[in-house]
Amino acid sequence: MDMMSSIASMATGMKQAQVMQSVGTSVAKKSLETMEVQAQGIIEMAQNLPKVQGQIGSLLDVRA
Repeated sequence: MDMMSSIASMATGMKQAQVMQSVGTSVAKKSLETMEVQAQGIIEMAQNLPKVQGQIGSLLDVRA
């Protein structure tokens, strides 16, 4: 392999690595956005639960 082919091959490999990193970052961002939407939905559901009156549900005694 001559010097030009070696440089071209290395440049191609570096570009592929850069694209793969960009795709990975984009997927991670989309996943984070999805988790944020899900968390917001859970918070809204918890806020819409009926309110507990008196002592009911205020204590939880658990034994293993």
